[in-house]
Amino acid sequence: MRESSAVRSDIECRVIRTTLELEAFVPEWSALWCQDPRATPFQRPEWLLPWWHQFGQLDLRATTIWQDGRLIGFLPFYVYPDHSTRERQLFLLGVGTTDYLDGIFLADCTALHVQAALDLLLAEGGWETLSVSQLRPESVLCQALTLRSHPAVRRFESAACSQMPAVRTAQLPVKIRRNAMYYRNRALRLGKLELVFANLSNWQAALDALERLHTERWESCGEPGVFADPRVGAWHREAIPGLQQCGALRLSTLRLNDETLGVLYSLVDPPARRHRTQYVYLPGHSIEHAELRPGTLLLASAIDHASNEGVEIIDMLRGHEAYKNIWHVRPVNTYGFDLHRDAFQCNFANSAR
Repeated sequence: MRESSAVRSDIECRVIRTTLELEAFVPEWSALWCQDPRATPFQRPEWLLPWWHQFGQLDLRATTIWQDGRLIGFLPFYVYPDHSTRERQLFLLGVGTTDYLDGIFLADCTALHVQAALDLLLAEGGWETLSVSQLRPESVLCQALTLRSHPAVRRFESAACSQMPAVRTAQLPVKIRRNAMYYRNRALRLGKLELVFANLSNWQAALDALERLHTERWESCGEPGVFADPRVGAWHREAIPGLQQCGALRLSTLRLNDETLGVLYSLVDPPARRHRTQYVYLPGHSIEHAELRPGTLLLASAIDHASNEGVEIIDMLRGHEAYKNIWHVRPVNTYGFDLHRDAFQCNFANSAR
């Protein structure tokens, strides 16, 4: 790692440049995540390191922030060479496939500390544009970039996510509750209906079923689906065991007798987290059982279970699918920033004269 001076003499920023260094950093990464009450499971190393193994490039710029020898912040950046624009772009790990992007920060890591890390990345060069999105407004990175208020920095609204309360089935909005109960009763007349959660011994079968159902549904609409890229399946096959071991995984299968009606891939906050949230990442349901509305049954069952284990919020993440309106979701705004390095440095140099 290369060190640099920062805001004060007791602050330093270091850059992790290789996959081996990133892998060796996992214990500190995990400990920092556990101390950040705002971090989502999408910032966990169990999620992002497998992503990096599949989608990463050669130029890692993951930056750590230290105060008095104590790790207080982590910004998992890397450089992506965009051949269509011939620009090298600075992205956060997980971009494109992750609904909330961010760094990880202790309570005493401020926007000024994050700006010191950004200054190091600016000084090093090797990239033309910093582009981040899917930042929540409370993010320290979002606040740090907001403070960079000049023409070289563009702030924009990125894709909103959707949330609803995690409630038992009897407390769901009237229309969705009636639908869920009606189709549940129809299914029960055909046999045994159960929601089964994956564990370390059977998760592969659940993921295989999810890939099959998701692909069948999208192909029926003339689209390939996310698993058409083999890296997606490889990423999740590496990630799931670690997510299961740390308690962040909720991979559930809705079964009717011996048939799979649907599979839901979710992540969840730890039990002690304030406003504990379950994040509905990827659903798949059987098009052969459309008459039972398996998507509705799967989601209603998963929400009921989440409520029962102390989850307060269901986050359906990005997307404007029509079915979400029936569940009475509310939007959660996220923000993005583009920073053009040369224009920023030119502006900064002119203002310093």
